[in-house]
Amino acid sequence: MPKFASLEEAVSQIQDNMELIVGGFSTYGCPEELLEGLAARYEATGHPKNLTVICGITPGDKTERTEYLKGLNVGLNRLRAKGLVGTMKVGLLNDARAFSKAVGNNEVAGYLLPMGVVMNLFRTTAGGRPGLLTKVGLGTYCDPRQEGCAVNEKARQQGPVVRLMEIDGEEYLFYKAFKPNVCFIRATYADEDGNLSMDQEAIIGPELEIAVATHNNGGIVIAQVGEIVRRGSIHPRRVRIHGKLVDYVVKAKNPDHQRQNTDFPYYRPELTGDIKTVEAVMEPMEMSVRKVITRRAAMELQPGIIINLGVGMPASIATVAAEEGLGEGMTMSVEAGPMGGIVQQGQAFPGTANPEAVFTQTDMIDMIDGGMLDMTFLGAAEIDPKGNVNVSKFAGRSNGPGGFIDISQNSKKVIFMGTFTVGKSEIEISEQGLHIVRDGDGVKFVNEVQQITFSGVYAVRSGQEVMFITERAVFCLTEEGLVLTEIAPGVDLQKDILDKMEFAPRISPHLRTMDSRIFREGKMGLETKSVS
Repeated sequence: MPKFASLEEAVSQIQDNMELIVGGFSTYGCPEELLEGLAARYEATGHPKNLTVICGITPGDKTERTEYLKGLNVGLNRLRAKGLVGTMKVGLLNDARAFSKAVGNNEVAGYLLPMGVVMNLFRTTAGGRPGLLTKVGLGTYCDPRQEGCAVNEKARQQGPVVRLMEIDGEEYLFYKAFKPNVCFIRATYADEDGNLSMDQEAIIGPELEIAVATHNNGGIVIAQVGEIVRRGSIHPRRVRIHGKLVDYVVKAKNPDHQRQNTDFPYYRPELTGDIKTVEAVMEPMEMSVRKVITRRAAMELQPGIIINLGVGMPASIATVAAEEGLGEGMTMSVEAGPMGGIVQQGQAFPGTANPEAVFTQTDMIDMIDGGMLDMTFLGAAEIDPKGNVNVSKFAGRSNGPGGFIDISQNSKKVIFMGTFTVGKSEIEISEQGLHIVRDGDGVKFVNEVQQITFSGVYAVRSGQEVMFITERAVFCLTEEGLVLTEIAPGVDLQKDILDKMEFAPRISPHLRTMDSRIFREGKMGLETKSVS
């Protein structure tokens, strides 16, 4: 039977050099009180030291702000004290930026794996298998022929976590299984037998896989819950983790530590599917460069398809599609699990209001890896002549790919969205098109990306259709590299496009002007393209 323990007793089980898996996804599902307790123990005793921390998307709020939760940092940032964590094996560091800095400064060994690989490694480890065999990561910085996921010197000194293999003439990557000693997970309720439910969690993460992986490795499973309920009061179909897999249950004393999302203090039942709310209907976006890009990207939508939306600007596709009435027969999804409904933006991403289905994060990744997605919309920070994209390394510091690699490598069509230049700009928008008053100082189309998060060469070889959409230019990827296919009305090809790139792209002999409806106020009157 699991032990209903105090926070202090539960975190006292963690010893030096252990491998700790932490559940949660960005602003959702963080075992906040357990992290707080572990940080307090280390501050008081100097132990445990040199932990290896594993997670898919680091729990946090993308900042290092200190005003929230009594002046302490949010999420994994709580473990930032020097010496507490020695190694990170994660899919994304951006939500816990204290560790992004620590890895960038070579203070903590950093292995940054595709998020979906981490999810499947939980399942692989739970099943007692030696590792994961997959094509996810080929041609990117995860490939051992590049960085092999080891993004700093400390990680390279520790040794590889992935190796290249060939089976029947095809290349694969083999990622080593984890060896977890302990895990922190969060649930909504625990009954008196320790059975856990996720009733009020907007995202059903890999908590089951984490618990089984830890339990089957002889480790300690510690669960934080909001409430303890009577035996038998959780319906069997709602039991996500059986009590036999749980060692310690800690009831959170601070209600802030059980927030559905760290950014809003109340429960939103439309994110779990408990209700359908009319308030989830999105207001139209104001006219802006962001809306111009999103509108042009939305023109690629087709009826009856399954699409994925990335964080940031790509999530705006949901807003434009709703404004234009394009939702019928088209299903939106996010890698965290929800399908259908309205994908939230900002700190509420990847929650989904009024979802049609909420799958587990691990099941969703399997569906994506198997080719379920017809189309995906993603961001891009750097693009080179071969169509390689970087979204994971900036100013020499790696943050990780999140689900970007899993999604981008396995979607039939990939559409990258973003502004043409980097930095503050002033661009006037009218029915006549664009007038660039002041352009951003940074170059996005570069001779060589800092890190390959998406391999254009691999995409061409795999037969993917790839587009790059900005407010002033549209490119397609071919065997010869990037080809300029469209420019916005009002811009000068040489001055506003070619002079702002480090390389000269091929220019389509059929170069055309972007649809003028993209730049006007009010609805475009957009219709989804028929599948050819």
